[in-house]
Amino acid sequence: MPPAKMLSITVDLLERIARGAADTETNALLSALRAEGEGSEDPLAAERLLGQLASQVRYARESALADRGLNLLIETAHDLSSTLSLQDLLRKIVSRARSLVSADIAWLTIRDEKEGLFRNIAAEGHLAPGTAMMTSQFDRGAVSVIMNTKTFFTTSNYLADDRFTHSAALDRQFGIENIESLAGLPAFSGDTVQGLLFVADRYARQYSGREISVLGSFAQHAGMAMRNARTFERLSEALDETERNRSALERHVKRVEASAQTHDEMMSLLAQGADLATFMRRMAGHIGGSIQYLDSALTVRHEVTADEYDGLLSEEMRQGRLDQTQLLSALVRSRENGRSVLLCETGNERCLVLALHGGSVRGDSLIVCHTGRIDEIHLRNLERSAVALSIAKLWTEKRETDRLIASSTLLRHLVLVSPTDASTVASVRDRLGLGMQQPVRLALIVLSGMKREEQTAQIRQAGGRLNILLDLIDGAYLAVGPLKEVDKLIETLSQRGESVQIGGLISKPYCDLAASPTHYARLGNALRTMERIAPLHRFIGEGDVNLFARLFEGGDPRRIQEFVKNTLDPITARDPRGRAQLKATLLCFFDCQFNIARAAEELDIHVNTVRRRLETLREVTGGWNDPIAALELHVALKLDKIISTA
Repeated sequence: MPPAKMLSITVDLLERIARGAADTETNALLSALRAEGEGSEDPLAAERLLGQLASQVRYARESALADRGLNLLIETAHDLSSTLSLQDLLRKIVSRARSLVSADIAWLTIRDEKEGLFRNIAAEGHLAPGTAMMTSQFDRGAVSVIMNTKTFFTTSNYLADDRFTHSAALDRQFGIENIESLAGLPAFSGDTVQGLLFVADRYARQYSGREISVLGSFAQHAGMAMRNARTFERLSEALDETERNRSALERHVKRVEASAQTHDEMMSLLAQGADLATFMRRMAGHIGGSIQYLDSALTVRHEVTADEYDGLLSEEMRQGRLDQTQLLSALVRSRENGRSVLLCETGNERCLVLALHGGSVRGDSLIVCHTGRIDEIHLRNLERSAVALSIAKLWTEKRETDRLIASSTLLRHLVLVSPTDASTVASVRDRLGLGMQQPVRLALIVLSGMKREEQTAQIRQAGGRLNILLDLIDGAYLAVGPLKEVDKLIETLSQRGESVQIGGLISKPYCDLAASPTHYARLGNALRTMERIAPLHRFIGEGDVNLFARLFEGGDPRRIQEFVKNTLDPITARDPRGRAQLKATLLCFFDCQFNIARAAEELDIHVNTVRRRLETLREVTGGWNDPIAALELHVALKLDKIISTA
């Protein structure tokens, strides 16, 4: 019969086994029982008892391991179907595997096909940071054995194991971690090893079959997770691709709808007879850029800029700093293929050239400056809009031509047909919106320093928006209309640059339109006479020249100029610098009917100043007491003023 102490230890051990005590407790009791048995009277009986109790401990341990493993596997299976991320799930598998077999370290690797190796993706229990970043090639270390056998691998002394080719990097890292024992299990996805689950200890250890079996189940769960992750990844990619295609289709449909809307808008403008500026504003608004209209001389005639445009190329074009050779080349290509051509590009800004077809001027074109990119649909919209603009320009030119022809015919009937018929007078009043007693005025305009086409363009541009009739008759441009409208025309023309010399004669106001032929004939005769005397470079009233026009209508212009010079030479010789003041004073004195006070008021100077100047003039001219001498002086002064300011 066993001694009492052995019985006491046995009872205590059985109780602890029943309670599921830790291995350290049961191992300590087994060691104490072995020590007592060695000194007992029947060592063989004690050894048999120790073996039976050790079997009970192993059985209880494996049963507990199986229960814990089953519970953890159930939890892992639940996690597989939950919304955990792949990384979180794999960390849980590593943590549970390590806890289940009470290993010092556990990690999980995943296959990297591009690099041809296995890479750590989850680790627990490591001391060195490099352990979490370990990699292993397919033909090195324990990985090579598992890949060849497609089954688990265990070793109780990894660094001394000669069943595989060692990796220096892995051995060095295992040495840092003091790893001795290792168990590795494959994680399958179909027939392919997608990952490896490892547990390791820092002492020599034999892993039981039950432990390997449970670890194998965890490895399979890891393989399922990896397979599901890859399936989900492919599905996500397919869904993302589908979503991208759907979004692209929606964007395309929206662009097509916007294109159709733009087309309808342009056709509506075309049907309404919209002008050039309206078309250009809509086009600039659609692209958020700047559009310049160029004539055949590559001069910017019109420009429209969207509020959101902040580029610089438009100003470069306006200042003429873009390469003209490239511009001409781009225009030729655009005219050949009917499409827009890229002129230049700087950073995020582009400049396009669009040749316009048709119209009276064949070289017209558009310069389009914009920031960012224009997709193909918007670009085609822009090009179609340019076609609509070309058609609108043709219609505008036709309407303008018809209007000019009608205006020209009406104006010629008014001033060239005498007597003027009542229907013409009524048509003119209706065309100009005149009341029965509303006065009108004629203006004969002459230009020099440019070709006839340029002259006509200047005149039409100045009078295009005015309520007047305007045409070229017998080498001079004739305008007729209400007083304010004709005055606006004269004011606009008078403000032209110095390179353009513009002048002419302006009739007195009159109300009877039937008298227009008489007024025109008188104004025409005066213009021809004055042009023989000196070129007209300013506008002069009819009243200032009628007398001289009648007096010198058939005279020699050279003799007229000699008469003026000889008559006024004494004044010029007396005071070359002050001659203009002396001439103006004497002319004003004559115009004021020899009244010194009125002359001083007109000249805005003191009356004594007028007296002193008149004394000087009387001295050099011989005076004006003789009516004939006074008339000659007055006529010469009038002609001198007309000639010097003409």
